[in-house]
Amino acid sequence: MTRKFPRREENPPKNFFIGHPQPHSFSHSPVEEVFCRCTCGPESLSLAIPAPYPGWPEIRDRIREMVSGAGDISRITGCMLRYTDLIPIGEGKTVPANENIAPILSERYDCHTTKNEIVLISTSIPGTAGSVCSIDNRPGKPGWTLVFTMNTERSSGFTSRSGVMEWFDDARAEIHRLFDLIVPVEIVQTLR
Repeated sequence: MTRKFPRREENPPKNFFIGHPQPHSFSHSPVEEVFCRCTCGPESLSLAIPAPYPGWPEIRDRIREMVSGAGDISRITGCMLRYTDLIPIGEGKTVPANENIAPILSERYDCHTTKNEIVLISTSIPGTAGSVCSIDNRPGKPGWTLVFTMNTERSSGFTSRSGVMEWFDDARAEIHRLFDLIVPVEIVQTLR
């Protein structure tokens, strides 16, 4: 039986989706991997950054290098950012399953639940969809795994490197917001 946890922010401010949230600055970062991809026609450029999490500024620098490797920026037709978090959970604690997370997200997102994930049909980033997957105790990975993905929905039409980098910054901020909506306060406190 999955018990409901209290939400982190019952009444978010009206400007909830304006600007980017401050970094979490957890002393025990739950980030297991960050994966980034830029689609360039039939090819793609990708970058995987395993734990320990180096922080967004370093990841952003590596994404900038990846984007520079695309050459002509008009070749980039899509982007994807995925954070996989592995959160340690104490004995006897249960975590919210996808069907318990969906109602929380549906208050702010147009979404639906499949067997394995919550699909965000749209996000606060124009032309961007996403998904969230909650997994309790993966084989060989005890704890709560959350997989957050943001991706452009169609040919993006990027016209500058700064536009691509802005998309990645916005996608990271959106994933940060999703984390804050989903992860209960009592679990967040164990990461500080």
